[in-house]
Amino acid sequence: MNISVIGGGITGLVAAYLLSSQGKKIDLYESAHFLGGQASTVKLGGFRIERGYHHLFKNDYFIRKLLSDLGLHKSLSWYKSSVGTFTQGKLFPFSSPSDLLKFYPLSLSNRIKLGLISIFLQNKKRWEDYENISANEWIKQYAGLKIYETVWKPLLEMKFGEFYEQVGMPWFWSKMKTRFASRDLLGNEILGYLDNSFEELITTLKDRIEGMGGKIHLNSKVIKINQENGSITSIIVENLHKKNKIKTDLIINTAPSYELLKMVSFDKNYTAKLKAAQYLGASVFILLLKNKLSPYYWVNVTDKEIPFLGLIEHTNLVDKNLYGDNHIVYITNYASYKDPIFKEKEEVLLNRYLLHLKKINPSFKPEWVKDYVYNAVSAAQPIIPINYSEKKPSIVSPIKNLYIGNTTQIYPEDRGTNYSVKIAGEIVSLITEKGEHNEK
Repeated sequence: MNISVIGGGITGLVAAYLLSSQGKKIDLYESAHFLGGQASTVKLGGFRIERGYHHLFKNDYFIRKLLSDLGLHKSLSWYKSSVGTFTQGKLFPFSSPSDLLKFYPLSLSNRIKLGLISIFLQNKKRWEDYENISANEWIKQYAGLKIYETVWKPLLEMKFGEFYEQVGMPWFWSKMKTRFASRDLLGNEILGYLDNSFEELITTLKDRIEGMGGKIHLNSKVIKINQENGSITSIIVENLHKKNKIKTDLIINTAPSYELLKMVSFDKNYTAKLKAAQYLGASVFILLLKNKLSPYYWVNVTDKEIPFLGLIEHTNLVDKNLYGDNHIVYITNYASYKDPIFKEKEEVLLNRYLLHLKKINPSFKPEWVKDYVYNAVSAAQPIIPINYSEKKPSIVSPIKNLYIGNTTQIYPEDRGTNYSVKIAGEIVSLITEKGEHNEK
């Protein structure tokens, strides 16, 4: 059986690896010149760093098992995280219950209420109870307008832009659950990072796939999926402006839903499900700095005067000595692909951002920037609406032997490397079960 995997991100690589391990003939097609998607790395000042900030949580069981299976578990180190919030022109610590009690933009009663709401969600087991309400409405109803306006509305607006009122409550529930589940007995958030970056995982998967006879094709964009009598027959692959028709028996698509709809047509019902979740793009600068910008690994920016969502200071989690005693900071923003920031020249956008860094650290000077990389992605964050379990596209598509696995199907959890590994395993299990059934 010839299996074609569309997309060389973590989901595609893991699916290809697992199927290669079963002796299947695999061809993986990636439109970019690199593998790994947002977990892939770029060179910054001579150092390898992920295109999009990456860390693991203690409860990321699927990727931790994969790392163990690949012999990479010893490369995974754990660090105490730290969180800050910049609001009303001031940077506040926001890591612990004591930090919350000192958060004066809220009254003492509201600080306590916010803590109790967080504990309630941490212990809430059934996300299904939240299916029919948006995060926006639930927070207003149960946390109150003051907490909503001060803490959560600015974050939702910055994260989801014009779509912030549409996001289902299960998304918010899952974010709270994940972060609390990664705390130690003292309440400290503990996060993991691979000593040699996520490039080590990507390279290992690539080597294992190729070592088992699989083939990986870079700069190869699948532009069409052909079908006959409801079953896939071949794909059209574009490489270096040349188009090739390739016969295949089974396809795993990990590309975004809107890309899939360009390749093949489905019935009205499945098409509606593929369109149910829209995507936001991401605009990310990675800076190599001479000096530390803030005391925190993660800074949520809820101040409306600041034009970006957050600052992730990688070297406040991982030792800066790994990067030549430099400091690495991500400046991140989520926006619709139609947003003007994606048309703005990166130098102009960066200079605008740098002006605002001085508000967060008055000592900051543009001369601190030794190097930078800019990364823009069109499908970084799916927007998951209410009642999504009824709208979520199934992994098994209506077209025979065409399987779908992308970030819109990670639900109720939010997208991330752990759940990319999980959905790859689910796809492979379905394919394996079908094969075993056919043999019987």
